[in-house]
Amino acid sequence: MTPNDITQSLNLARALGLVVSSRIINGVMYVYNAAGQAKPWDNFAAEYPLERLQAMATRAQLHQKPAH
Repeated sequence: MTPNDITQSLNLARALGLVVSSRIINGVMYVYNAAGQAKPWDNFAAEYPLERLQAMATRAQLHQKPAH
């Protein structure tokens, strides 16, 4: 995963409400959900690969559009 992929994934995860913050502890990046639970980035990225986050964001945008 390139640094750009990580940035894009993190931004999408934040926009989707999956991640509210992140920090690096002893060289390992952790992401935190709204309940304050931490998960190592590698575990999160395995559960939510970039392609899945992109699909989730697309679905979320479709649901936000008003029906005509």
